[in-house]
Amino acid sequence: MTVTSTESSHSLLYGLVNGSITQLPDDEAIAANKNLAQQLQSRLQDFWLLNSPDGLWGAKSARALATYKHFQNITEPGIGSHTAASLLNTEPTNLIPGFQLNGDWPSRTVMWMSLHNQHISTNGNNGEINIVYFRGLDCNGQWNGNQPFVWNDRRCVLVIKNQVPSFVGNWLATCDPGEYYWEHPMNDKGCADIKAWQFQAWSVGHHKDQLALIQTGDITVLRGEQRVPDTNNNFYVDQHTTDNPDGDRPDEPVKGWSAGCMVGASSNEHYNEFMPLVKVDPREKDAPGKYQHWTTVINGNEFLDVFPL
Repeated sequence: MTVTSTESSHSLLYGLVNGSITQLPDDEAIAANKNLAQQLQSRLQDFWLLNSPDGLWGAKSARALATYKHFQNITEPGIGSHTAASLLNTEPTNLIPGFQLNGDWPSRTVMWMSLHNQHISTNGNNGEINIVYFRGLDCNGQWNGNQPFVWNDRRCVLVIKNQVPSFVGNWLATCDPGEYYWEHPMNDKGCADIKAWQFQAWSVGHHKDQLALIQTGDITVLRGEQRVPDTNNNFYVDQHTTDNPDGDRPDEPVKGWSAGCMVGASSNEHYNEFMPLVKVDPREKDAPGKYQHWTTVINGNEFLDVFPL
């Protein structure tokens, strides 16, 4: 590959490919070449990994490059001909093999899960789903401040059809306790917040009289103000709902609806939209009430820090 124009917005990346520019072995070397750093940032922005290229190569830029290399399985240090060629020749839609991405919220969810080597169910054409909760994001995927004890999280169902990610469900929820149970914990170790991670730990059953996903496997929660980790399969951290058909508005109090459970605000949405998607998953149909559904919990501020809008 040769440089066709020194005015090209990626001319220095082409130079790395054809050898007119030598490999930059580390972040310090990249930071010392501001023009190349800005071209590199601009290309990483095309992959939804950075915003506002400025030529100032710091920790976020270094992380974005490392993330790109992770997706493309590149082990070359710094940036040389291999990385530059990949950046120039890879279409953003093909950033992660096996997926067709467009940078929207569902695509960036796949990027997050792939970056963290988490399980992604890809047979959406046959009804397989991925349950994902986002702390502190609104219905458009924007950060809402994540104030405690109020409805400000999202319960989403991600599906992959023909390699394209989309949300078939996006509902107001909480995955944290309300104020009552924070002040009056049911466990002597303190009230539980589920750790932001992925667990295969819920089966179709009943939370009291509600059709719900009930905890049947190990999860990790963080207890009390000290956030002490606690792992077990009997915390009764279920995925249930309220008795309010329409649900509360965002930022209204959760009250006693959650002692650490993941709760959908609207019972209509829970019964008529969320649970039907769970029950038609072919793995659930093959083992009703026994299949353990994967669920991913993501802290919204961390998500947007890595994959900005």
